[in-house]
Amino acid sequence: MTSFQWFVIALVIIAGLGYWNWNKTDQQLKQLQATGFTVSEDFKGSPRLLLDLNRQEVAVVGPRNYEIIAFSAVEKLEVIYDSGTEVDQNYRLVLYFVGDKQPSKEIAYADEWTAKKQLKKIRSFL
Repeated sequence: MTSFQWFVIALVIIAGLGYWNWNKTDQQLKQLQATGFTVSEDFKGSPRLLLDLNRQEVAVVGPRNYEIIAFSAVEKLEVIYDSGTEVDQNYRLVLYFVGDKQPSKEIAYADEWTAKKQLKKIRSFL
């Protein structure tokens, strides 16, 4: 096989995995909404970060599961990143929780600007 054929095969596999991940996350979102959670604000990210302003809850939705957290359980929010040799990378919005089994959740974003914009926006609701 030529390198172009390998490239096409790799591209098809990556696209298939991306679709599978999107489909599983969508299924989790539907299950979340079946519990009565209404999406008031969608902060996108990976995993998805959602708010229900009526119920005062935050939901983190991934391909395997979802988690619902009360606004009152969110102790702190911040943007973190990995410091690289030339540029910083891997920007994440971190939610720290009070008295939870898992003390924090990280939501990945493509760049610093998006992560900081989402941080500012979510702070306005909490």
